[in-house]
Order: sequence, then C-alpha cells, then structure tokens
Amino acid sequence: MTDHLVPAAPHPPLHAAETLLAPRPEPRPVQRILFGDAAELPFRWLRSIRTAEVRQHLAAENAHTDRATSALAPLRARLAETLADEVPQELSVPVLLDGWWYIDRTHPLDGVTFSRVRDCEAVRGPAGVPVPVPGQLLPGESVLVEDCRRVLGIALSPDHRLLARAEAAAAGCRLVVTDTETGVVVDDSVHGAGPDAVFSADSTALLHTRLDDLGRRAEVRRHVLGSDPSTDPVLLEEPDHWSELTLSRSRDGSALMIRSTSPVAAEVWTLDLAAPTATPVQVTDRLAGSSTVVEHAGDRLLLLHADPVTHRCVLAEAPLGPGTLPEGATPLLHAQEGESFESVEAFAGFVALQLRVGALPAVRVIPRRADGSLDVGAVRQIVTDGPLDAVRLEHTPDWDQRTVRCRVDSFLTPPTMIGVELDGGAQHVLQRVEVPGLDASRYVEKRLWATSPDRTRVPISLIARADVVADGTAPVLLHGHGVFGQSLDPLLQPEVLALADRGVVVAVAHVRGGGELGPQWHRDGRRQRRTHSVDDFVACADHLVASGWAAPDRIGAVGSGAGALVVGAAVNRAPELFRAVLAETPLVDPLETMLAAEVMLTLEEWTEFGDPAEDETAYRTLRACSPAENIRETEYPAVFALTALEGTDYPPSGAAIWVARLRERVTSDPAERPILLRVADSLEDGDDLRVEGGAWLLEQLGVADLA
Repeated sequence: MTDHLVPAAPHPPLHAAETLLAPRPEPRPVQRILFGDAAELPFRWLRSIRTAEVRQHLAAENAHTDRATSALAPLRARLAETLADEVPQELSVPVLLDGWWYIDRTHPLDGVTFSRVRDCEAVRGPAGVPVPVPGQLLPGESVLVEDCRRVLGIALSPDHRLLARAEAAAAGCRLVVTDTETGVVVDDSVHGAGPDAVFSADSTALLHTRLDDLGRRAEVRRHVLGSDPSTDPVLLEEPDHWSELTLSRSRDGSALMIRSTSPVAAEVWTLDLAAPTATPVQVTDRLAGSSTVVEHAGDRLLLLHADPVTHRCVLAEAPLGPGTLPEGATPLLHAQEGESFESVEAFAGFVALQLRVGALPAVRVIPRRADGSLDVGAVRQIVTDGPLDAVRLEHTPDWDQRTVRCRVDSFLTPPTMIGVELDGGAQHVLQRVEVPGLDASRYVEKRLWATSPDRTRVPISLIARADVVADGTAPVLLHGHGVFGQSLDPLLQPEVLALADRGVVVAVAHVRGGGELGPQWHRDGRRQRRTHSVDDFVACADHLVASGWAAPDRIGAVGSGAGALVVGAAVNRAPELFRAVLAETPLVDPLETMLAAEVMLTLEEWTEFGDPAEDETAYRTLRACSPAENIRETEYPAVFALTALEGTDYPPSGAAIWVARLRERVTSDPAERPILLRVADSLEDGDDLRVEGGAWLLEQLGVADLA
C-alpha cells in the first residue's frame, strides 16, 4: 500500500444543488463496553487508514472539499501573499566571555558560522556590543566553525584554546574537538553522543552524554582527549527509559550540572570540574513533576520548587554539597497571586529570575550582597512599554557581567533584544527585527479577563485595529490550546496584522491546562480536571460577546493538535456561540485514540490524559470531553478539519470519524454551514493547509476581502 491517497472514482457531472453533497461513509456499528459504559461507534472502521476503502473515502473527502472551496482560490492567493511575509524570529547578538566576543552569524552572505573576536574599543558598537556586518568580518574576527547547519551544540574549554562541536549523525552526535587558533582537529573519536558536552577544568577531558538504542541520553561519560572512547568510564546512568539526562556548566565554571527530567520526575547531580574522575554528587531526590529547578550560584545552590501547602513557587537557597533538596533549602522569595517562577540564572553580582506575571513572561533582578547572599528586598522587574509584552531572559555566559539581556515580543513588538544595565537601569536595544511598513499606532492590544463558572479568572490576549469599536459587530478569531502546560504568548505575525487591518479581532483564550499561569494552571486543566479547559474556553467566548468585542454569530474557534480537543468539546457544549471551527491536525476522538493499541503515545500524553484502559476516572473524563462522542442533534457551526497521513502527532482517522459523526447528527444547513475534511499526504504541505484553512474561515466569518 502506498502512502498517498488514491483518487476517488470519477464523479459524474454535478448539478448546482448537488455540489455540496458530502461523502457519507457507511455506519458499521460496534460497541465499546468499559467500566460499565456502553458506547456505539459506527465509524470505527475508518481507523484502518491503510486499507483501500478508507483511502478511497479520504480521497472522496478531498474531492468534496475541492468542490466546496473552489470559489476561494482568489482569497487563498491573497492570503498566501500575506503569509509569505513571515517575520524572522531568530535573534543573535554577540556574547562576551572572558574577554572574547563570540558571534553566531546566519546570513546569505555569511552562511551559518560561529566566530570570535577579542574585546576592544575598536569592535564595540553604540551599546558597547559588536554589531556584525553581513559579508564582512570585524577587525581581528576569526571563524571557528565555518558551517553550523549540522552542529547541535558547542562547548569551549576554560582556557578558550579548544572547541568541541556536536555534529548531527545517524546514531547520535559526533564530537569534534579543534584547536581554536589553528583549526586542527584534536579529537573526533566519540560517536553516538548527545549534543551537550562540557570540558574539565584542565581542558584534558570532555564530559558528555551517550545515547542508548532509543536515542535517549541515558549515560554521562568522561572522555580523555586522545584516548580510545571504548574505555570511557560511565559516571552516571539513567535507567528510567522515560527520563533523559542533560549537561551544563555552571556559569562560574566550577561545576558540571547533570539533570534527569521526564514528564513526571526530575533529579539533579553536580560534579566538580576540577575533579572529573569523582562520582557525581546527588543534590536532590527524584522529585515528582519536572518543574523543580536547581541553579549553581558559585558559593551556594538556588532552587525553584512548589510549596507543598500553597502550591505556589518558592525561590530557596542551600549550601553546596550533597543534600536532600528541597527539604534542606531555606526559602527566600514566594510567588504572589498570579505569579509563577520558571527559571533562575545566577551571576557574581545578581540573580535573574524568569517568571510569569498576569499570564505573561517577565524578568526580575535580585542583587547579591558582598557575601553572595541575595538581597530579596531590592528585587526589581524589567519594565517595558507594551501591555502584552512577553519578556524572556536571553542566555549570557559571563559570570561577572553587569547587564541583563532579555528578548521582548508582543502582537505589536517585533522580536527585540534589549540589554538592561544593573547600575542605573538604562536600557539599550541590541537587536530588533525590522518589519517594513509596521505602524503599531494603527492597532491596540489588550488583556481581558473572563470568569469561568467556578469563578476562576481566565486571561484573554486580544489585538484589533485601533478604530474597531466594541459594539458587538466585529468578527473574531478565538484561539485555544490548554494542554501540556504550553503557553500561547503574544507574538508579532503579519497574518494577524492583516486580519486586524480588515476589522477582525484576534484573541487567544489562555485556558487552564496551559502554562500561562504556572504549573498549577496546567494541573487544573489536565486529567480529571479537563473540563475546566472547556469551561474556560466557553467563558472566554461569552466574555467577548458580553464586552462587545465579538458579534455572537461571527466567532471563529481555532485549535490544533490536542488543543482541538478543548475547542471541539467547547463547541459541543455551546454550539450556538460559534459560527465556524478550524481544527488543525486535531485530537478530536481522544478516547478511541488513547485506547488504540497501534497508536504510539508518549508518557507526556499518558500524564496529561491518564490511562483510560485502566483508570475509570480517566476514561469517564475523556468520555465526557470527547468531541466525536458528544455531538448534539442540533445546529452547529461550520467545521473544517485539516490533517495529514504522515507527520502528525495524531492519526487522521480521528478527524475523519469526527467529521462523519458531525454529518450524521447536526441539523445545520450544509450549504450555509459546511462540514469539511482535508487530508494531505504529509505535513510538508503545512503552509498550503494553513492558507486553505484560513481562507475558508475568513469566508465563513464574512471577511473575504484581503485586497
């Protein structure tokens, strides 16, 4: 069987009234009985997607979608032009380390290179940082790696004499160690490694991770340069096949940090880089969850963890050496209501704290006293101008630096790197992506708050044209996700601005199950609390209507992957709230997908949803939320499901079953509110699907003019 759709049988000429007749797969009812619950599954046979009859049905769905959307070709073309103007998201500013500026260059004139130059007045730009010019080396700049396209990681020796690069290969990385002055290869004997490597303090050995047969970083090994790698000793082994090891060097250069993480647990060790033959020192027990963070602060350890009573995040400190963190740690700072701590980075003179405040990323700086202790009474936040600015720490390796680097994004802020001086607080723009024609004054971005049925306040991010009046007439695109603790933070995207230009209000519902308000926000929307996410999405749509930002019959709901489960369940709950639904590679038949033996799910998915085959609570929660199994016999919004045979996280059969069951039960006029399915061969066609789905949704909302 080939992995593409065979054409459907030729269609006879169609009369106008027949052009919207959709494929109607034959119901072949089977019954699922589990935990005393009986469910009729008339279209389970569509799960056999490699059979000829299912492939022919999917091809018929594509042919029907072609006919139903043929008039949208001009709109698709105009939308494709808008999407072609994607804003580059990568920022790269030289970083200073021990008197060297290290530079990542990515440009058609330069290729993808890694270079360095000695710090001196001649190479510094207006903000004291070199400004590389494409196609032109700075005075004294030398290229260390000429082509980084296959390089997954780079490590420098403490004396800056050696560079190790991890090159992607078939069975893991090949570690290539070169002399930074001559470019001569010193050692390239290690294969099957992970991308993270750290030199010992004397630069004679390389600590690295080793991949197992599953491609998992399962071991930490020590390789003496020039020796036979088959004799490399194993310093640490992680037997849990769900967990993976990662390495990093403490910013002061004294210690190797070893972390084991999985969706359900975390564990940390340290190793003195001056004694690389020693056994790593365990500093935490295996901690439930993966949100605990340990940072080496030179003379002490810093810890982020959840308070067992309040469940709020705590910044704590502990002495160096073996311990049983967090039990032996001293609390320093507690997150307040609406805050969550995410990471911490230590420097000689201060500590930078990455957190979320009001559902947005933010950065705070805590000075260190002369004895290294943290002056938590002098903490201050990096302040920017936009109401929806997402501020994130940028990695900088220099232990003694006095500047904090942050990236800033919003719906109206192009990707921007700023440097904030600790002494005086002056801010400098180090790099900003140029967006031709952007006039931010033409738009507004806002934070709204909806109230869920249990009185939980749910944040909404919104952007609209500045002259759009909240009078209940505007069309709205409402995005939702609410799974896996992932956050949908504001980001400048040309297609969003193009929609706003045409009077469309674009909103994101930050429902429970996502990560916008921290780990507890995620926990409150997963497993048996999955219905909270659905409640929140419906509440956000209601709030947009009640506050005048949305016309009640012109809301388009958008969800992708597992987020489509939330959107689809919300539509079952309140179909009258939505005019159209766009579901991209959707998980909309979750119970059958989780129960299917042939579907390879990850521990993250089992953790998120539970095991419905063994856990009755997990079964009944998914049963109640499943979009495909709870369709009501009433009018529904128009629906367009887009998926692919290959490259998706979830099989396309779920989307096909959902569409078939919608057509079987809903009472809407199929000409006014069509139910469509598009199945591409591969997600390599993702841009085409994105254009097609967007054009269809705009047409359904009455916004067909993108000229």
